[in-house]
Amino acid sequence: MITSQSIKQTYDRFSSLYDLVFKPWLGFGRNRAVELLSPSPGARVLEIGVGTGLSLEHYPPDVEVLGFDYSFGMLKESQAKAKEQSHCPVNLMQMDAQSMAFADNSFDYLMSAYVLTVVPDPRKAVSEMFRVARPGAKVVIINYICSKNKLMGIIEDIFHPVFARLGLFTLKHDLPGLLKQHGAKDIRIEPTSFLRLHHIVSFTVPA
Repeated sequence: MITSQSIKQTYDRFSSLYDLVFKPWLGFGRNRAVELLSPSPGARVLEIGVGTGLSLEHYPPDVEVLGFDYSFGMLKESQAKAKEQSHCPVNLMQMDAQSMAFADNSFDYLMSAYVLTVVPDPRKAVSEMFRVARPGAKVVIINYICSKNKLMGIIEDIFHPVFARLGLFTLKHDLPGLLKQHGAKDIRIEPTSFLRLHHIVSFTVPA
């Protein structure tokens, strides 16, 4: 079973190798995600699970990004990218996506890339997103969505326990269903990555 501690230990340990191993696989869609987010000039964007900072280079120069991650090792990598690659001001901190230290209704724009597959309780993380988002806020998520293909479903069932035990990620969740439970409006889903396993999900927080 995936736990917060196993996640932190795994990503702290392999943070320096993350880009080398996962960037070719998980680098898709970040530019498109920021394009869909379309933050207005002067806006403050919350990036949930900033990781090694692979998204930072895609934000426009006229916004401010507030990013956090649960792994200190990953934050060290993102701090370097914030200085060298980002076009906009970036503030980084360590935090748990399942329990954010922000007041209700704090952000108009939220971004999250490949995070809900690595939290023990995606329901808590999604609930927190809606809590800290202002009514009418725009949210864009890049995430794995379980395949409707029977063969892929079998493969997911085989590898899910392995990935979870390693503290890498979990495959079993219903992201569109969770969003609908919270009343997400104008949900839009488009595939990204060459195998169409990952998707960009954008929606508006209900007023």
